[in-house]
Amino acid sequence: MPEGDTLHKVAARLRVMVGQTVTRFQSVIPDLDLVGRTITAVEARGKNLLIWFDADHALYTHLRMAGSWHLYRPDAPWRKPTTAARAVIATESWLAVCFYAPVVEWLSAWEVEHHPVLAALGPDLLGPDDAEQTLDVALQRLRADPRRPLGEAILDQRLVAGLGNVYKSELLFMERLDPFKPVGDYDDSTLRRLLENGRKWLRRNLGDGPRKTRWDAGRANTWVYNRSGELCPRCNTPIAMRRQGALGRTTYYCPRCQQSGAAEPPRGRVMVRGPAR
Repeated sequence: MPEGDTLHKVAARLRVMVGQTVTRFQSVIPDLDLVGRTITAVEARGKNLLIWFDADHALYTHLRMAGSWHLYRPDAPWRKPTTAARAVIATESWLAVCFYAPVVEWLSAWEVEHHPVLAALGPDLLGPDDAEQTLDVALQRLRADPRRPLGEAILDQRLVAGLGNVYKSELLFMERLDPFKPVGDYDDSTLRRLLENGRKWLRRNLGDGPRKTRWDAGRANTWVYNRSGELCPRCNTPIAMRRQGALGRTTYYCPRCQQSGAAEPPRGRVMVRGPAR
């Protein structure tokens, strides 16, 4: 699933259409015609995208696992099949196509602010609000359920918006925190440092190129994510993976560095490949 940095990058690309008039529109929403309307803003909120028209309505999309937005010149070939298009917005200069998104909705400004998902979002670590206030609110929301495992809590978009599965595993590894321990086992300074680093890494990945949480020249882009069975780059213990929470999201971690009392050895054959690349 695209994480907060991805959606903010998408919003930044699509803003070239702001101020332009829609010349062609199609979507999976029956009878919706936006031709003649003006695109007035493009906004990312956590993992959610809003394209505003005439400042009073927005096309809302959530990409989930498979969705994506592409931006083309009007005559350029599409990189995905036309049958996968969920929304198409054309102006004289640009063509934006949303592929495979399972959520495409047309909302009034009032509906945006009262939407069951959007209205419940926690503070966006990449949002325009004051950074200190954002961290204060996020910390307060994390504290609301002290028994909840930390790895589950920081994925809950109602508590803090923008972090996804990659950042969860990477941040907890970098901070040497156990994903399976309850939030209440950690003090405020530890949790605040985790959130601060989450904001830092999200912002660092707003530039061009693939997401990285590891910047060693010539090495892998991640420390532990998707590296189950490889050796921990700090202590050479095999990296483990467990599914966590009601949705069974994958959590990658080092049982030794992160001192996971709930850790289990990786199942099956362990691939030993030397120092992590």
